[in-house]
Amino acid sequence: MIRLRTKLAWRRRRPRYLIGNPIIDLRFKLVAMSVMSAGLAVTARVTSDIAVFGPAWTAGLVLIGSVVGMVVLATLAHGWLERHFAAFKSAKILGLGGLALTTFIAHGQAVGEVNSIFQIDASALPHTTTAASAMVVGAWLFWAVFLPVLVVSFICAVCLYVKSRHGESMIAFAIFLSSVVWCSLIGQQAVPELRRKSNLYQVALEMDFNRRSHCVGLPEGAVGVLFIGPDQRRAIVAPRKVVINIQGKFGAIVPQIEVPSNFQIVNCR
Repeated sequence: MIRLRTKLAWRRRRPRYLIGNPIIDLRFKLVAMSVMSAGLAVTARVTSDIAVFGPAWTAGLVLIGSVVGMVVLATLAHGWLERHFAAFKSAKILGLGGLALTTFIAHGQAVGEVNSIFQIDASALPHTTTAASAMVVGAWLFWAVFLPVLVVSFICAVCLYVKSRHGESMIAFAIFLSSVVWCSLIGQQAVPELRRKSNLYQVALEMDFNRRSHCVGLPEGAVGVLFIGPDQRRAIVAPRKVVINIQGKFGAIVPQIEVPSNFQIVNCR
């Protein structure tokens, strides 16, 4: 049978004949993407154990696999919404309104957090404020979406496997793996206050602070300056970065640095 399928696939130039000429429908695509998601997670685990590549490579494979799993979840959610709410325009308007309100509240909370870190107006740090808004939304999704999806998908995967519905079980298992990854990522990087502030400070150093300036009185080892006001006559100084040692490979991927409690202000010509 295997030899026959190989010959058929070779003659007709269709690799799908190797697995019996399946019907390429939505279910088949979801199962294939689920297998891909789980396969990337297993590959990342194996490469991490045998130390073939660095931790960044492992994290990249895990994130790609989790994104594929989230695509599967989004496809299922979109199909469910289309079946049940396609005819209700008010539901769509309500959803858009809820999204706009959530974004507005998240932005306001992000502005307050950026102000508390740098003691200046958050408008001087647009990229950091955007990142803070994303972290706030991510923290909300952690409790409202990812954690419930993790529990429900695990229960569904076990129940479907017991019922010998292996295709649907694989889909649920891929969603479970992706939920575990996103819960771990958000739970470690966005929910803890110290970690969140460290990440925001690193975003500010890379995207909002200036490494070259005409300011005087800069301390030795200063990383950069951030101008205060449109006249650019004063600026706050980012001191030398102090990396906090964290055990495990995850700390090597996203280092945690010490956030200064106060920033020195210097004059600029």
